[in-house]
Amino acid sequence: MARQKYFVGIDLGGTKILTTLLNRRFEVISEKKSRIEPNRGEKQFFKTVLQDFREVLDEGKVSAKQLIAAGMGCPGIIEFPEGFVKVSPNISFLKNCPLGARLKSAFKIPVIVENDVNAGLYGEQQFGAARGSRHVIGIFMGTGVGGAMILDGSLYRGAEGAAGEIGHTFLGLPSFGETSLNAATLESRTGRLAIATEAALLVMKQKAPKLYSAVGFDVRKIRSKALLKAIRSGDQAVRELLLAKARLMGLAMANVVNLLNPELFVLGGGLVEAMAPVILPEARAVMKRYALDPLARNVKVVPARLGDYAIVLGAAKLAWDHLESRRSRGGKK
Repeated sequence: MARQKYFVGIDLGGTKILTTLLNRRFEVISEKKSRIEPNRGEKQFFKTVLQDFREVLDEGKVSAKQLIAAGMGCPGIIEFPEGFVKVSPNISFLKNCPLGARLKSAFKIPVIVENDVNAGLYGEQQFGAARGSRHVIGIFMGTGVGGAMILDGSLYRGAEGAAGEIGHTFLGLPSFGETSLNAATLESRTGRLAIATEAALLVMKQKAPKLYSAVGFDVRKIRSKALLKAIRSGDQAVRELLLAKARLMGLAMANVVNLLNPELFVLGGGLVEAMAPVILPEARAVMKRYALDPLARNVKVVPARLGDYAIVLGAAKLAWDHLESRRSRGGKK
C-alpha cells in the first residue's frame, strides 16, 4: 500500500462527467470534464469514461499502480458497493448494468459505485458543511429535487438502495374527482422546470421586466443566475416566486424533522448555490413553524459547501472506507 497513494473520484451526470485524481488527503490533483451523450450509445460512453480516467492520471503524472481505488457517483438506484445499476434516469443503457464490475475490469483497481446524491451528502459530511454531524438530511435542488440521509453516522440506503427520494414525496392529495389523479410532488413544484415555467408566466404577464430583459420569452434560459440577476435588479415578483418555493421546501423539511429527528439539513444544487440568502432563511422559518418544537428547536439549515466536488470526494472516500471495512473483517465482503 506504500506506493498506492491516490484515488479517482467520478461524478457521472446525465449530460456530463467529472473525473478527478485525488491524493490521500482527498485533495484534487487533476480533473477532467467531458460531455456525455447517451444517445451515442454504450460503447462511446465507456470509451469516454476510460479516456478521462487515463487523462487525469497522465496530467497528475501518476500510474495506475499508484491508485488505491476509484469511486463513482451515478444517478439512479444502485446496489452498493457492487455498483449494479438497477435503473438510471437519462442513461437508458445503464438499466440492469453491472457498472461497478465493468469499471473495475477497465481500471484494474477496486471500484465502488454509489447513488450520486448519497455520494454528495457523504462528501459534505466528511469534508464540508456537515462535517462532524451524525444525523443529516441532504436536499439538492436542480433539474429535479434529490435527497439523501445520514442516520447515526452512516448513509441510509433503504431496502432497495433508494432511500431519501424526498423530491417524490407528495404535498397534497390528488384531485380524485378529476380525470387526472396526479398529485403535486415536491419536485414537480420546486424543480427547475416548475420554477422556469412559473417565471416565464410572470414575464408574459409583464410582472418581471428585468427577467424579460435578460431572457426574453425563452424558458430554456431561465436558470439560477438569470433569476438571481432579476431579483437583484428589482423584480419583486420573481423574488416572491422563489420565496414561495422555499416555503414548500420548508414544509417538506418539517415532515422530515417530525419523522427522522435530524440535527442538520444541507441544502445544495444550482438553485441554492445561487440564491442561498433568499431560500434558506424562508425554508428554515417554515420548517421551524410546522415541525414539532422540541424536535425542530436545534435543527440547523446550512448551504452545501463543496459545490462540484461533493460527489467526487464522497465517492472516493466511500471507496476508501469500504476497503478499510473489508480489511478490518479480514478481507471478507
